Amino acid sequence: MKKIMSLLLILSMVALPMALASSMVNIVQKVGLAEKDSNWDVVEDGAHGVMKFTTISRFGKLIQQRVQVTVYDLEPKTKYQLIYYGDEDHNDVWNHATCIGKERRTSTKGYFKSGSTHIPEIDNGVDEKFWVVKASDVDCKNKVMAAWNPEEYLFEMNTV
Repeated sequence: MKKIMSLLLILSMVALPMALASSMVNIVQKVGLAEKDSNWDVVEDGAHGVMKFTTISRFGKLIQQRVQVTVYDLEPKTKYQLIYYGDEDHNDVWNHATCIGKERRTSTKGYFKSGSTHIPEIDNGVDEKFWVVKASDVDCKNKVMAAWNPEEYLFEMNTV
């Protein structure tokens, strides 16, 4: 019995690290979000946030890309939506927009943190823009912006 237990212990010590190494979550990039004025300059002491991009891989093969968003100082108790500005065929073309994840309502202090959400794979060679917009300003079903109120949005500090 001692030999069996010793063998099981040794096997578990070898197998556990291999199992953990087979699936990995890596933080690839963090991108700041900021409120911007009509000249696209950052509003000092304005609403702000961060997007954290991660990849999930298994045995070295990319399985999925995800994003998590944390924002501060937006309008309290208001629904917001993370969008990719464009879609599979119209990157950076007004009024196309792809909603990512579900809309979120801000707290009484204008804060929210999204869950980690799958990013649709869009590989068209154009830098990608991600915005946090009022949910009422985007039509997720038809993938278009329904209104334009940029003073109410957060924009990426760097394209991805």
